[in-house]
Amino acid sequence: MTGPTGHGDVSASVRAFWTRGEREGWSDIDQAVAAAADHVGKPIVVREESFLSEEPVCGFVATLEHQHLVMISPTASETFRAFVIGHELGHVLHRHQEHAPQSAYVRDVIPDVPEYKVERALARGMFTNDYEHQAELFADQLAGLIRRHRGRPSAFRGVFG
Repeated sequence: MTGPTGHGDVSASVRAFWTRGEREGWSDIDQAVAAAADHVGKPIVVREESFLSEEPVCGFVATLEHQHLVMISPTASETFRAFVIGHELGHVLHRHQEHAPQSAYVRDVIPDVPEYKVERALARGMFTNDYEHQAELFADQLAGLIRRHRGRPSAFRGVFG
């Protein structure tokens, strides 16, 4: 079985991630982030960045040599924070970064631009709708897994069913 990436091994890896989540019973996004980092063999660092509150995106992931850096817009809503992080984890677990053009060329041409800004600019326009759709579905599935393992129903579920 292959997804938009066309790689069966990615699908098997993602299925193994979901199996682990059910087995371990993740009840919050931080547990899922830690498991995802272990799963991909590279740290996943989540940072809230105030500059994103002025941008039309809620978050993005920059895949760096030694870590995946997930930057999200500051929010008071834990539900929204978890969903944005889940979306970005979807990109990481589905290895979407392997299908985006290399940012090295841009860094060579404009060396004074911070790497995360180059990655952000590339990510905005380079993933097809299939990649964004796949990341949204991943975030939905992760939210469901977390909700099933919480000791209490979430406020989101109480409002939206």
